[in-house]
Amino acid sequence: MNYQETIQYIHQTPKFSRELGNRLLEKLLSLCGNPQQSLQCIHIAGTNGKGSTAVMLSEILKEAGYRIGLFTSPYIERFNERIQVNGTPIPDSALAETITKLRNLIETCDAPVSEFALDTAAAFLWFQQQSVDFVVLETGLGGRLDATNVIPKSLVSVITNIGLDHTQYLGNTLEEIATEKCGIIKEGSPLVVYPLQEKSVLETIQKCAAEKKAEVFVADIPWNGKAYTLGLQGEFQAYNAATVLKVIDVLRGFDISISETAVEEGLKNAHNPARFERFGEQIILDGAHNPQAIQALCQTLKSLEKPLYFCTAMMEDKDYLSCVKILKNYAKGIVVTEISMPRCCSKELLKETFFKQGMEEVMAVHSLKDAVETALTMAGEDGIVCICGSLYLAGELRPYLKNKKANQ
Repeated sequence: MNYQETIQYIHQTPKFSRELGNRLLEKLLSLCGNPQQSLQCIHIAGTNGKGSTAVMLSEILKEAGYRIGLFTSPYIERFNERIQVNGTPIPDSALAETITKLRNLIETCDAPVSEFALDTAAAFLWFQQQSVDFVVLETGLGGRLDATNVIPKSLVSVITNIGLDHTQYLGNTLEEIATEKCGIIKEGSPLVVYPLQEKSVLETIQKCAAEKKAEVFVADIPWNGKAYTLGLQGEFQAYNAATVLKVIDVLRGFDISISETAVEEGLKNAHNPARFERFGEQIILDGAHNPQAIQALCQTLKSLEKPLYFCTAMMEDKDYLSCVKILKNYAKGIVVTEISMPRCCSKELLKETFFKQGMEEVMAVHSLKDAVETALTMAGEDGIVCICGSLYLAGELRPYLKNKKANQ
């Protein structure tokens, strides 16, 4: 397959395997020589902050002189972003070659895995081929049954902020979701926990860790009395950074050499697309798409002390009503739009939802680019326009925003 055929094959692979669990992925990986067994992984699960935590960790370890594999999801603009070595995405040719090998094994050995499992297998093969020192491994959905959980062990497990998301798969309470996320904890492997968990969530995590004889390290706020410059913007990133710093402490306990300079430079240089990403003075792009993330985003936006206008599209299978209720408390005006995909709320439904919550200045615009420009017109010279509500929306608009910024 060439690159375009490869991307088409990946996206045509069913989202879910025909059977629950990782048996088919384990079968596929065994046919590849079990590359995951040779990798030293830092395994990250959670509802919010996984990607930012993973990027900061990988940057610090890279600055410390190590060769780092980074596996994240979803991508923003190109699939290759998901599989990186020292910040460089897997080349098109290598991705095509790797997926072709996996496709041939799947077809000849009857191992029809899900799309995410296929992606995970490709990452393990590439990281092994590239002889990485460590892998920063972000889960996709949950933890216990997640494809990344085929790794037999981890150097450190990490649980970031837990919130209500993917409730149709993970459970309807924070405690149920936390239990699923804790499925990544390995026997005797240390666990680092985000600092601001709900009490019941932390108790659930501690109980799960005790069953695996895993020592729990809760991240410190403030950062051990030190000050760092963060490349990732947003007040909430301070808590993700605290989690990262605790992981670094644990790794140093394994005699892994990580200098303070590497920590400082890694935190400063870390960049994650569509996480409070600024395009000029007026536009902020953020992938926040659940109530907890939307609330954290709005609190940071409020600190800018400028009128706030939002351009948004949301998925109908998310808790879009709670997100609407939060946004209307901060917004001077809203522009709603929609993405061409089956799960997306129609712009009419989203507009009506805002109206029912008492938001009067709402406009529905079909074209994504026109939606941005309409929001900018609403905001005038003094307002801020924040584009949020969906990572798919962020991915669709980011190229346009980059081009717009370059031509200003």
